[in-house]
Amino acid sequence: MTEPRHRAARALLPILAIVTAVAALACTPAATLPSPRPSVASGSIAPSLTPVPGGPSQHPSASPVTQSDSKTAIGRIWDAVPSSFPLVQGSAAIDTGSGPTSGTFAIGSSVADAVAAVEAGLRSQGLTVDAGSPLEDGSVVLEARGGANPGCRIEVRFTPLSGTITMAVLYGAACPFG
Repeated sequence: MTEPRHRAARALLPILAIVTAVAALACTPAATLPSPRPSVASGSIAPSLTPVPGGPSQHPSASPVTQSDSKTAIGRIWDAVPSSFPLVQGSAAIDTGSGPTSGTFAIGSSVADAVAAVEAGLRSQGLTVDAGSPLEDGSVVLEARGGANPGCRIEVRFTPLSGTITMAVLYGAACPFG
């Protein structure tokens, strides 16, 4: 008599496994993607971005923005970029975990087009801008200074990575945030 009972129990095991798997999936939160921030540059087509480890991060929100005491190439920086910063059209905020930045963005245009768009936007704000020559890895570093505050310094590094350009911004704490 115990044999039919064991057969019935073995028949229920696959059903129990399926029910457990469905219940576990139902308890997992759905992933959400942020909508990209509108950009001041135009003429670029929005890129098709590859997911980055750590996932996309939200663009700085209405929460209070602070200044970081992190040791960076330009000293103390803001923990976000202001809405007046000239982002490249179609850029998406990402978190690379590569160190302190005011913002890191994935962009789909060429390095030259991205540098030209950000350079023009910063110059229109009265900043003195110097875009260096491409480095060995294809990266370009753009440095801006001055404007309303002579101590204002901004560094933007454009780095090509597997078909996407990463734009890392160090927005100096001496620069106006607005």
